[in-house]
Amino acid sequence: MPSVLFHRLPLLGALVCTAFATEPAKLPDGYVSSRSFVDQTQIVSNYQTELYAHQSSLRIVKGLGYAVYQCNESTTEENKAGQIARMAVFNILNPTATAKWIDIAKAGDSSGGITLGGTSVSAPMIHALGEDTLRIFFTGRLGDDPGPAYRAFYRDYDIATATLSELHPLRCTIARQPDKVLDLTQAAVQSHLDHLFGAGTGASFAKGISTACDFVEFDAQLYSTIQIKNSQDGQTRLLTNILMRSTDQGATWELLGAPDPRLLSNEVKILAEPAITQDKTHVYLHLRSNVIETGYMLSKAAKTDLYHFDTPVTKWTYGIGRPTLCDFGPPIGLVAMFTAPSVHMGGNTVTRNKCDVVQIDSRYQTYTKAFSIIDYNAVNTPFMHLYRDEAYVTYSTGRRRLHPKFGTSEIVFSKLRREYFVLAE
Repeated sequence: MPSVLFHRLPLLGALVCTAFATEPAKLPDGYVSSRSFVDQTQIVSNYQTELYAHQSSLRIVKGLGYAVYQCNESTTEENKAGQIARMAVFNILNPTATAKWIDIAKAGDSSGGITLGGTSVSAPMIHALGEDTLRIFFTGRLGDDPGPAYRAFYRDYDIATATLSELHPLRCTIARQPDKVLDLTQAAVQSHLDHLFGAGTGASFAKGISTACDFVEFDAQLYSTIQIKNSQDGQTRLLTNILMRSTDQGATWELLGAPDPRLLSNEVKILAEPAITQDKTHVYLHLRSNVIETGYMLSKAAKTDLYHFDTPVTKWTYGIGRPTLCDFGPPIGLVAMFTAPSVHMGGNTVTRNKCDVVQIDSRYQTYTKAFSIIDYNAVNTPFMHLYRDEAYVTYSTGRRRLHPKFGTSEIVFSKLRREYFVLAE
């Protein structure tokens, strides 16, 4: 802090104090942007009952925010018994005060001839069908399925009546067989991997699927990915995402190509939780490798052949935590939020990760850090959504129940303002 000199000056018989700094205050680069972003956050999850809340995605329709996330009211741990998919509904001008919650799915739910088995559901993601309906996707199991995240489902939410549809299974076509429609299950995804990479490949991915990617509309179709993994001794060691597209707003998907994690040089071969972007010629997957040395990676496929992705290349550091991207348009362009290395915070915490806000040029060659965000309560798995030319963000944090290792007890809502990227003259 700069030293301060106080001078007493007479003014109408009174004494007043004025302060003169002997040297200008020097704030870290991006300090104002970071503090403004964090200070304006408001909790939108049901923090009064939830011990755990994580993995949010967001849509805004007519000024109302709809954030879906997975949560648990009996444990602070992820993917444990009792985990459900929930949606917060709130006015974006006054989020916390207006928030209400709707349970989307939980184990034991039964409708439309479907009964969800197991003890939990996971990976909810949301897509808006115009301004009337929201489609919420998640993974779970039926009673005789071999794993907890074996197949994918969806439910529609009617905005006007605030009601949910029956449960629906997601459907898919694989291996360039458009006439053979299957349930979107781990087995179907494994068969498609055999088609892409050779017989027997799918068997090495046997620990469940996940709807981990946002939904992007272009070229008159809806695009996303389905994630599939394998684990060893409780740790994920092998994982990839298969690009898929839909002509019916996500009820049925055509499975396309996938980046091959076996091409990675490190022992852990993960290509996880992508964000999708596209231009006239290519579709791009921005992926986390979960390995610091390989960081955040980029893989692309030509639109003329979406069954083949090139070898992933490292584009940014760290690579632990879901990436999210948003196109602000000229002159700001494409902006990403990437989890960055942890910093010591003191107090009751051990460390908290940063989040780098990064601008990316249109050729995906130059990545430039605009600033970093640091929240004492953590910034985990941010998700960006563009609404009326502005970027809004939800992320997981630990404001009410702060743990030394995790900040995943609440979902908060904020705004990544355009003025953060514009230099004032």
